[in-house]
Amino acid sequence: MLVVLLLIGVVTFETFNVYAQIDTARAEETRLSAQVEQLKRENASLANDLARADDPEFIKELAREQLNMAEQGERIFYDVNH
Repeated sequence: MLVVLLLIGVVTFETFNVYAQIDTARAEETRLSAQVEQLKRENASLANDLARADDPEFIKELAREQLNMAEQGERIFYDVNH
């Protein structure tokens, strides 16, 4: 009888242990799914930018925003209050 109770105790303990691992795996799956969706959005944005790589207006926009460049004769004013 003692052996049966011991086995039931061990099985119960292992069952709770497995359920805890399942919960951890589900949380990890949710986190990774969100990360995958974010990376898909980033890839779509990069693919869109790549498709516009030959567009002169797109190149000018990138030069202005990322490199702070201006066309010849153009003046840039910076708002130092913000």
